[in-house]
Amino acid sequence: MSTLSRFIRNYRNSGKTFRRIKMRCHLNADTLYSRIREDFNRVVDHRAANSSISLPDVLMSGFAMFCLKDPSLLAFDERRREEPDSLQGVFGVSRIPSDSQMRTVLDEVSVRDLRRPFKSIFAQLQRGKVLEKMTWLGGYYLLALDGTGIYTSEKMGSDYCLSKRKRNGKVEYYQQMFAGAFVHPDRSEVIPTCPEMIVKQDGSSKNDCERNAAKRYLTDFRREHPHLKTIVIE
Repeated sequence: MSTLSRFIRNYRNSGKTFRRIKMRCHLNADTLYSRIREDFNRVVDHRAANSSISLPDVLMSGFAMFCLKDPSLLAFDERRREEPDSLQGVFGVSRIPSDSQMRTVLDEVSVRDLRRPFKSIFAQLQRGKVLEKMTWLGGYYLLALDGTGIYTSEKMGSDYCLSKRKRNGKVEYYQQMFAGAFVHPDRSEVIPTCPEMIVKQDGSSKNDCERNAAKRYLTDFRREHPHLKTIVIE
């Protein structure tokens, strides 16, 4: 059984589970995916008006790739050719881009344009009272923060990449981000927040990079959640 087939089976079974425990309709997968799609519809598309694949379709395809845990864009492209109907049915993608199309389009999308879905899903969880189970120490939420690497290459870099010269003289390009997630000591689930990219302008040392990215992250976090009682941990 393919990964997508197992995903769809679990997806359908989850619907039965939702009905069995009477989970609110705004917390099922269909509703959450639709909410993400609505947010992607609001991202400005700077391409020509006659583009063959819409930007929301490209963004939802990227979201699908991470949901299905494909190891690479090439692996997702193989899935696109083998199981297009299943991808379209679960994630609501009208036209699925190839791996090269996805790279080309997503490279031009600002990371900040992707903040809205994180906030929307968080609001859905609040509405469904799911977050009440994550409180700790008198009703506070624990927000775990850390910097992490997400990409490294000696051949390809971008404007987001940091760089360093290795002992063998070669230049290594790498990307890092400052990420945060709500955690609870008695629960295995975590609720991620929108990460902040660490860029070259943040400094040359690890501490400087993370400190400057953390300032931007916390400024955005407090603007989006001004009244949320939060304890920051590292």
